[in-house]
Formats: sequence, C-alpha cells, structure tokens
Amino acid sequence: MHRSWWTCVPLMLLASAFLVAQSPAPTPGASRHASIVIAGVSIVDPERGTTSAPQDIVVEDGRIATISPAGTASAPGGATRLDGTGRFAIAGLIDVHAHVGEGGIGPEDDTTRSRALRQFLRYGVTTIFVPGATGAGDAAFPELRRRCRSRAMECPALYGSGSILTAPGSHPVSTIFAMPDDVAPEVVEALGVTVLERGRDIEALVAAKAAAGVDAIKIIVEDGPPPWYPKPRLGDEQISRVIAAAHARSLPVFAHVSTSRLTRVVVEAGIDGIMHAPVDALTQDVIRHMAERRTWYVPTFSLYEGILTWARRQRESDPYALAGVEPSVIESLAAPSFLAAAAETEAAALEYLRHGSENLRRVAAAGVPIALGSDVNNPFVFPGYSAHEELTWMVRAGLTPAQALQTGTTGGAAFLRASDRLGAIAPGFDADLVLLSGNPLDRIENSRSIVAVIAGGRLIEQVVTAR
Repeated sequence: MHRSWWTCVPLMLLASAFLVAQSPAPTPGASRHASIVIAGVSIVDPERGTTSAPQDIVVEDGRIATISPAGTASAPGGATRLDGTGRFAIAGLIDVHAHVGEGGIGPEDDTTRSRALRQFLRYGVTTIFVPGATGAGDAAFPELRRRCRSRAMECPALYGSGSILTAPGSHPVSTIFAMPDDVAPEVVEALGVTVLERGRDIEALVAAKAAAGVDAIKIIVEDGPPPWYPKPRLGDEQISRVIAAAHARSLPVFAHVSTSRLTRVVVEAGIDGIMHAPVDALTQDVIRHMAERRTWYVPTFSLYEGILTWARRQRESDPYALAGVEPSVIESLAAPSFLAAAAETEAAALEYLRHGSENLRRVAAAGVPIALGSDVNNPFVFPGYSAHEELTWMVRAGLTPAQALQTGTTGGAAFLRASDRLGAIAPGFDADLVLLSGNPLDRIENSRSIVAVIAGGRLIEQVVTAR
C-alpha cells in the first residue's frame, strides 16, 4: 500500500464502460474439469529466452503431469482439450505486491475483494503476495486464504505478510488514514496495520505472526513520504530486531521505502527486499550490496504510472483496462472531485518514472534479483491488468522481453521461495499456465493476447485479451 502522494476522496461508484465476458461465470468452488490437455503448444522459457517446438501439456489433479512432443500425449478420459497450434504457453504470472482491491475510489468490502481476486485470474495472474492492509491483516488474512483454498471464492494462489508494521504517527496511519497519533491500536489493526511502539516485545509479535501462518513480514520505513514530511519512522534498532526475529523463523522481511537514503538503511540492516523503486537515484554502493546480498527489488512502475494518470487529470484510457476492469471502478476515477485531489504534478510523476527506469537498468545490470510487483489497489492500479502494464514499463526501461517475463514468473517464484513448484512449466509444477496467441519474447505486449488461463489445474471461464 503506497497511496503516499494522494488524498483519496470517497465517491459513489457509477456504472459505465464495457466488460468483456466470454462465457458465464463459474460457480465458486467448482472445478470445471479434472484433466486438461493443451495440444501442440510452444512453451516459452524466459530464462533461456527461447520457445520450444510444439508440445503436448497434460494437466491432472492441479499439477502438470507430463510434457511431450506434439501428438504423443495420452489424454486421460474426459480431459478437456485446448488447441495450442500456433500458440504460446507461459507460466502463470506472479504479482508480489498486490493488495486485495479493485484500484478505484469507493468502499471496500467482501464483494469488491472477491471481484478483485477473480480479476487477477482473468488477466493471467495466478499467484499474488498480499503485503497487508485492509482485508489482509493478521486477523483477516488466514481466513481469506482458507476461503480461497476451499474454493469458496475464485482466487489466485495467495501468499501474504499479514499486518504491516509501522511507527507511531507514521505512514500510512497519519498519511493515508489521516488518524491522530493516539488512535487506538485495535482501530489501526482493523485496517491491516500494526503500530510498533518502542518497547514492544518484537520477538513475541513476530512469533505470533509466524504462528498465524504468514509467509513474510512487511515493515514501513518511511519518514514522509511527500507531501507529508516530516514523519517518524521505525528506528534502526527496531528494524534490526524485526529482521533478526523473522529470520530466526525463516521468514523474509520486505520493506516499504521510497527514497535511496532509506533503501541504504534497510539494506545495511539485512532486509530481504524493497517493495518500491526509490523516487531518486540509488547509489552504486547500495546497488552493489543488494547484488551481493541478493536483496529483492520490486519496481512498482504501475504505481507511478497511476500517479502520472492522475496528475494529467485523465481517466484510464488503455483499451485493455477498459475491457476487463469493473466499469464502476473506471468511472470512479473520472469524477472531477477525485481528479482535483491530485497532489502531484505531471513533471514530478515523470521524474519518478525516469528514476525508476534508471534504477531498474542499473540493478538489472548489477545482478540484483527483480520481481514483478505493481501495488494493486492504488488508484488506477488494477488487479491483473497492472501486471501487464508492469511488464511493458520494464521493457521501456531497458529490459528485454525475456528479462521482464522472468520477473513475473521465475523471479516471483524465487521471491516467494516456491521455485520448486511455481513460475515455470515443468512436470510436477502447479498447473498455472497462460495460453497466448502471440509470443511475448517477440513483443512483451503479447502477454495480453490471452486465449486461456489455467490456475491450479482449473480452466478459468472468463479471460481478458487485447483486441
């Protein structure tokens, strides 16, 4: 969550625009077919930057069972057959910075979160990491994941941090939430944020989060951000203690930062990754330390693109967003009262993107590990759609299509410590696949040419494709 530059205006959501639906929505919890065969498809390998000769992929019981030359697969009885002739298969995309919301301005509840989770799948995002906030705090996230795993809801695979840890009076409590420093802890907790008072037993706090089943810890290390300077932030000793307590339980720790100065602080403390591109230039020694320590870098270009869209006073105009994002969400962002609340200029937004692009080129050249994360649920940062926007921005910044695709497949899997079953198309891996009509290695926008999505072995009934 990084609505750092914006003051959000609650609006009544209005209905308009066009939502592509290829067929009626499936019943939540239902598995359409036990087995699927994709026949004669070319498999994209972003690590090697190659595509295979046509292959048959057999999916059974939620896993990739076999991969064999086209025409040789033995299809299980009753299997659904997808024609992959002339098409390309990539592993399901992974977004490692995805709050559960629709990216508009309006009330959030179980209905909107359910729609958002399904929307990820429609755009080919089959796994997400939820770094706290409303609906995914320590109390709420385990139940959300349970409902998804039981298929009471149609969801991507969920990983998460539970509640975000921040300092009293810091971001997002006094910024986004506009709450006083003495707000009751339970009020903030309900919003998926834990205020870490000095003297609190950090060991016990991290132990409780680990017992609740979180996959990582997220901390806010922020003394702003603009336009809210100055704010208190977690102290260096607190940061080190959280990291030590988490690492003792094999939990990674990721930090929300927005400046190169604070990136240095958390990297020197032993952080496992930073969750935003700094809005200024990283120093070369910090980049070197990140490469040496294998510190993850998550650029969140979509966040800064959202800032630019707002600064220009324009609603989202990409047809690929209009095709699959809830119409009321798009319309909520066109309201004059919302657009008038922009706290950034177009020049400042472009400067963020310039620094983000330069930083990405430099960290990639240094060998820093990179994962795709978009900061879904900020204004204009839509579930699923923003992952493709992120890929496009990475290529604009200087990555090859193969490098960009790695960040959203093998990179995301490694970030989640799940490289043994996510992020690649191989026997034994989870059956998370996206069938495309165009090769994304030729043109990264071909990631949008979705023909079919398979998530956890289930064929998703509705997909959104670029027209």
